Amino acid sequence: MLSNINFNSTNNLLKTGSISFVSMQSTNNDGFSIRTNVDISPNLKIRFTDSEWNGNHFGFDENDLIWINGNEVIPANTIINFTNLNSKASVSNGRIQGSMGISKQNDAVFAYLGDKRMPTIFLAAITNNESGYGTLINTGLINGKTAITIQKEQ
Repeated sequence: MLSNINFNSTNNLLKTGSISFVSMQSTNNDGFSIRTNVDISPNLKIRFTDSEWNGNHFGFDENDLIWINGNEVIPANTIINFTNLNSKASVSNGRIQGSMGISKQNDAVFAYLGDKRMPTIFLAAITNNESGYGTLINTGLINGKTAITIQKEQ
């Protein structure tokens, strides 16, 4: 006997490319913006760090943020703005924990799922200089696609 199964179209398991960085700012009010490329399930925690990746782990010399997106599904193609990260951090949707200062040169921001400094899935990255990543080895991120290098402040 077959039963009716109601599948929720929102996938709790994000993968590389589920979000994209669209901007990064390191002057005055440090911040960045992301675009959701898929529907994001409620109460999901995405971590952000501006520490360099060495191919196996992040360094311990930078800062971390946790974004908890709230109680509602965030539809695909939504822009989320993270502002004032170096002072009173705020986000346009959900809530944020932590702070982060983005350097004007040689800095990157990684978005990932997992524990602090221990990613299980890299979602996306952005940098203002390719060396800011450290390396993209063992991240699954592709420079120019899921890891974006901006040429100047946006």
